[in-house]
Amino acid sequence: MFSEQRLMVVSAHSADWVWRSSGTIAKYLAGGAEVYVLCLTYGARGESAQLWRSPDQTIENVKKTRYQESIKAAGVLGVTNFEMWDFDDCMLEIDSEILQRLNEKIREVKPTLIITHDKRDVTNPDHGFASEIVYRAAIMSKQAGIESGGFKQTKPVPIYGFEASEPERSGFVPAVYIDITDFFEKKLEAMKCIETQTEGPFIHTRLNTHRGWQASRTIGDKNIKYAEAFTMSDPLVVSELPVRKLQAF
Repeated sequence: MFSEQRLMVVSAHSADWVWRSSGTIAKYLAGGAEVYVLCLTYGARGESAQLWRSPDQTIENVKKTRYQESIKAAGVLGVTNFEMWDFDDCMLEIDSEILQRLNEKIREVKPTLIITHDKRDVTNPDHGFASEIVYRAAIMSKQAGIESGGFKQTKPVPIYGFEASEPERSGFVPAVYIDITDFFEKKLEAMKCIETQTEGPFIHTRLNTHRGWQASRTIGDKNIKYAEAFTMSDPLVVSELPVRKLQAF
């Protein structure tokens, strides 16, 4: 179903992608897609408070723990293309180094779609910066005149923004619902790998249940129990107007 798709997920921290898109990731993998997950930071400062309660804790140990949690979740889902970059969280900056590196990674992967943070996600400053980094790097990847390690320029790629943990604060309005009912148990298993943030499974089970109800009502399909919601970077371009509402997948 997705055998020609290359999904690239860019997460500000080591666990954001698990909470916000692992149901969709599991669905795409089951459909034959290539999936690439990239974390810009370990989330070692702003999202690891529980670890820092231990006496004599070190940044090296926190990073190791966060990596182990994230790679375990990737293993549950079947993600084999996984990278953890070591930029600073709580101080994530939009600079030429991270933009150039991500530009080259996009050119290397040649994704057919990208998922990252929604532009208005205010639950952590790094989320908004990560979104801006992805958008700017994606633009760079289309430009012919940028030196990019020998990688050729890419075609335009749609970018989807995943839901913040506090959508009301962030003004999040879903544009797309992905039915993850058949993959929710796998998502729940992956979320439980993130032992540092014990509130995550509760928060996102609640959100996915509510989005499932909304998706079910939208198209009149009572079989939809869980869904992940996304915003869209660009309008859809189609040959004709849809005559009825259909599930995307």
